[in-house]
Amino acid sequence: MHQKSVTKGFSFFTVLMLILTGIAILVLLISYLAFHVSPAAVPYIAFAGLAYPYILLVNILFVVFWIANKIRLSFIPLAFILLGWNHTGRLFQWSGKPTKQEEGIKVVSYNIQNFIKYNTSTTKYVSDFGNQDRITNWLAEQSADIVCLQEMLYDRDHYQTFANQLGKLIHCPNSYHQNYYQSSKGKLDAIAIFTRYPIINKGHFVYDGKSYGIFTDIIINNDTVRLYNLHLASIHFRKEDYDFISELSTQQEQAEIKTGTLQIIEKMEVAYKKRALQVDILENAMAGCTYPVILCGDFNDSPNSYTYHRLGRSMRDAFVESGSGLGTTYAGKNFPAFRIDYIFHDPRFESAGFERHKLDLSDHYPISCMLYPKLIKN
Repeated sequence: MHQKSVTKGFSFFTVLMLILTGIAILVLLISYLAFHVSPAAVPYIAFAGLAYPYILLVNILFVVFWIANKIRLSFIPLAFILLGWNHTGRLFQWSGKPTKQEEGIKVVSYNIQNFIKYNTSTTKYVSDFGNQDRITNWLAEQSADIVCLQEMLYDRDHYQTFANQLGKLIHCPNSYHQNYYQSSKGKLDAIAIFTRYPIINKGHFVYDGKSYGIFTDIIINNDTVRLYNLHLASIHFRKEDYDFISELSTQQEQAEIKTGTLQIIEKMEVAYKKRALQVDILENAMAGCTYPVILCGDFNDSPNSYTYHRLGRSMRDAFVESGSGLGTTYAGKNFPAFRIDYIFHDPRFESAGFERHKLDLSDHYPISCMLYPKLIKN
């Protein structure tokens, strides 16, 4: 009887499931490495980091399987899940931290996708600008102290004064913006900061001929705070890429699927490398800043990425500190929901009331939180 039970315990199916469990654990460990390894050095590890939520889910399913069949073996995948358990907190928070009664600093960050609800480089042939009014009205209702916008496009008459007008409408009259490309003429195509606080210094960051971040030094209660707004390298999918992804469920030739998939992987690899190099530039610049820092923006990267790790390692993630739920911010139709927009802050601030607003006016959801200075007093 004992010999039969041992044989049964090591059946072909059991061995196969052990092998599959081992593969899932190995991929999980690789996804942990994505947090530390620069995609500029090893780009393919970044793909595992992006897929971390799904890799985690697979490993959880193996835990459930082994509990149902051989409970002792369930501790193998469970141990490796717990090894990287801190990663899950960046994906999901059980309960948020409510705002305080005391006066704080309200921060909003929003990729507004050109005010148009779809990617475009010009509004020359657009006739309906209702989306612009809806976004502007929503921002005005927030009564924010700091508003960071990405993909702010305006190429109609009086584009030179649009930023000033927008700042007044949303109750943040002081602003700084920088066009993504210096060659852009006759339009505003920019990343922008709006605030009700005085701006005493400003600058921007350029990589490969494109501005991807700006900063301002602002005065809050007689103290200087450095505010960054970033829009890191995106994948730059074209219409045919989105069409390919949306039609994957239909019948396609094997060669067509292979070619389309390789093109998408190549574009993602290029974007990963660019973001890694952009982050290196930012880190060097931020290292010399002695002011408390607030960092907002569209990172185009997940919480399990090298980008997140390098930018956030000396700061706090407002979602982790005071958010709840999944916090996914990407609202596009062709990709799974990811959290790629962030508000980071210096440990000298405390965040509360982080919120992801389900506003269906862009391919991103806006995010906001309240910041309360710990060491900066009235």
